Amino acid sequence: MRRGPAVDLSAYAGAAGLLVRNPSILLAPFAASLLQIVLTLMAGSMSGGIVGSLNGGLALLIAQLVNSVGLAVAIIGADYAWRRGRTNFSETWDDARRKLPDILMAALGFNFIVFVALQIGGFLNAIAALALGALALFFFIYTLPAAAIGGIPGGASLQISLERARASPLPTALVFVVYVLTFYILSAIASGYLLGWLVSLGVPASNLVAALVVAVVQAILSSYVALVLAKTYADLSYGRRWS
Repeated sequence: MRRGPAVDLSAYAGAAGLLVRNPSILLAPFAASLLQIVLTLMAGSMSGGIVGSLNGGLALLIAQLVNSVGLAVAIIGADYAWRRGRTNFSETWDDARRKLPDILMAALGFNFIVFVALQIGGFLNAIAALALGALALFFFIYTLPAAAIGGIPGGASLQISLERARASPLPTALVFVVYVLTFYILSAIASGYLLGWLVSLGVPASNLVAALVVAVVQAILSSYVALVLAKTYADLSYGRRWS
């Protein structure tokens, strides 16, 4: 197996331009973000008690899986875009449907491991929870690309991710930082700024508008992360190099 460069910074600049030229990559993350918002709202409206807590937890789990599947579909489109300079959603979706069982198992395993790490750390304190959650994310960050690009079975994709992360800590650290900054910081900042700008133009500040703004922002950021993940994983796994 050939190795890519230790750190390929060109992917981070090139991903933005590639996304502009291939907006179809946005479709799956956008649909997933909308569905995730609906499921999250449903979880918040569940009645109290044990049954309500279980239903709310199940809705949140499904929301996370939907978001992960949307990211995985975007990764498939991103891989096509890197290899050929263009992609289309029909081809991407056909490929995703063939790999859907593996993607679902990979998404379930990825979210479960991160969740368990957070819960174990939570028995100590908030800092320990964040530290263990970050550690799990670091080592299993390639789980979805392994299933989406390589078609690797769900359980094996976790092992593949662990191997890639351990063998290439520098590029993995960079992808990890971009992942965290994008999903946990930039998403909230960009959504708030865009919503505030729309309201200043006279757009009503309704729940529907807010949901659409969040979905659009998350779709753009998820697609960028998908492009970076696809490029990094392919470089580390197959030695691919694209300009």
